[in-house]
Amino acid sequence: KIILLCIASLDFTRSDECNLPLLDNAVLTATSSLRERGPKNARLYGGSTWTASNSDFEQYLILDLGQTMRVTRIETQGRPHTSEFVMEYAVGYGSNGLDYADYKEGGGNTKMFKGNIDGDNVRENRFEVPIIAQWVRINPTRWRDRISMRVELYGCPYDSRNWYFNGTSMVQWNLRDEVISATRETVRFRFKTTVADGVVLYSRGTQGDFLALQLKDNRMLLNVDLGSGMMTSLSVGSLLDDNIWHDVIISRNRRDIMFSVDRVQIHSKIKGEFLRLNLNREFYIGGVPNKQEGLVVMQNFTGCLENLFFNSTNMMWRVLEAYENDFNWASEKFKRFNVLYSCPEPPIIPVTFLTSNSRARLQGYEGMNSMNVSFAFRTYEEDGILLFHKFTSQGYVKLFLDKGKIKVEIKGETGPKAILDNFNEKFNDGRWHMAMLTIGLNNLVLTVDNRPMKTTRLLNMRTGAAYLIGGGVYGMPGFVGCMRLISIDGNYKLPTDWKEEEYCCKGEVVFDTCQMMDRCNPNPCKHGGVCHQSSLEFTCDCAGTGYGGAVCHTPLNPLSCEAYKNAASVGQ
Repeated sequence: KIILLCIASLDFTRSDECNLPLLDNAVLTATSSLRERGPKNARLYGGSTWTASNSDFEQYLILDLGQTMRVTRIETQGRPHTSEFVMEYAVGYGSNGLDYADYKEGGGNTKMFKGNIDGDNVRENRFEVPIIAQWVRINPTRWRDRISMRVELYGCPYDSRNWYFNGTSMVQWNLRDEVISATRETVRFRFKTTVADGVVLYSRGTQGDFLALQLKDNRMLLNVDLGSGMMTSLSVGSLLDDNIWHDVIISRNRRDIMFSVDRVQIHSKIKGEFLRLNLNREFYIGGVPNKQEGLVVMQNFTGCLENLFFNSTNMMWRVLEAYENDFNWASEKFKRFNVLYSCPEPPIIPVTFLTSNSRARLQGYEGMNSMNVSFAFRTYEEDGILLFHKFTSQGYVKLFLDKGKIKVEIKGETGPKAILDNFNEKFNDGRWHMAMLTIGLNNLVLTVDNRPMKTTRLLNMRTGAAYLIGGGVYGMPGFVGCMRLISIDGNYKLPTDWKEEEYCCKGEVVFDTCQMMDRCNPNPCKHGGVCHQSSLEFTCDCAGTGYGGAVCHTPLNPLSCEAYKNAASVGQ
């Protein structure tokens, strides 16, 4: 039999069914507040208000909803009977109270919501794509007189089903007697992972059609072919291996396709002349048993998927219902391999070094004639100390980034210092890289991303007691970025277990989250300019584009007479 699938809306819950006030049992906090106007007063129609004690762009009203909710709209007021109100604000959301994602426009920029025009009237804003989160954070960006707000969120409890995939897992949906043949379809789900690559969804048909969704270098990549033999590739998202929930939507209408991750959308046309997607073999979720056409990654997905909808059908509910009711056809229709029906938290806790002054000071084995330190790191900065260790004997070892390249500087008991520069590529690309430094008698091995570089030289040393991670060396900038899996001589201590004397400084080190921003996604540079970034800013390389300026927006060549005439005719 053939199933023709179509959909009219991306929103599977009617707005009037998800319109409950959510702040009755919420906990409200703020970055600052006046004594008599704390965050508990920030409730809609209340007689008082929350007023920030500081009027700057770093003020936040934080709403802990107590559980994961589906938030559909927000209403705001200012301070009653005054001219204190917020005129514009941004909204962030998260699942742990530490890491927040900005609610974005379709083009990828943070969405700025219009606020109030006085202190008394209510202003409503609807979230076109509902927010799924427990924590919501409001950041005022324009205000009158003072930052003063009253607020209410509306929505409903979020009902979810999770599957966990361990890199060898998959779910196989047999389509041989339930063929998909459609000119329209929508796929929607949420995911989180700590791994940059993996096959998420895959299916194909006997006429050359295929749908291949995969993580590639912590971006989401979609390859699709409607049977023409011409593959269309779309890529969106960045830093998606941060163990935060991300929302994915794929919506196709004939050859028109929209691909979205966290509300950042790209629109395109599928190559070829065919309009129908025909899938009549297996539909794989979380991985594939062997290499398939359209896949560019060779490993299965590791992480959690949540509420996978194929059109209006929640596939997770459908599989669970089939097995719970012991339907005779369940094991033939849906085969599960090493899949868990829950989402465990991985024992990987990152730490963010926010400034070049921040660092950790961890203990190792003192007086040994060998040492081993390993960690994963990610950064956009070209320079910074990764590791420094002073030997009990004379000398030291320093692992650092220099213009993006990773280098080792070492000084033993005898002989001059040496700088080892064995890797040609740059590692400040915002991706996770694994580094391991091993030193023994007359040898040193630096392994980066499973590639060892061994150096043999006269070297004798005795280890000291402390290892500086991320900085602390006079005259050299510290590391700005994220680290995880920091191990010293085989001992791994969770960053959340570090004592106060083991890191510096409060407010400059953030635990259990990787607070990094990809300022080049989407690309802010116009006309094909190349974007480069640090942790604080981006720059555009406009070489070869014919344009200049901060974002390659200014023509370098004067308009021709014909172009000038055409521009003048439309008032440019």
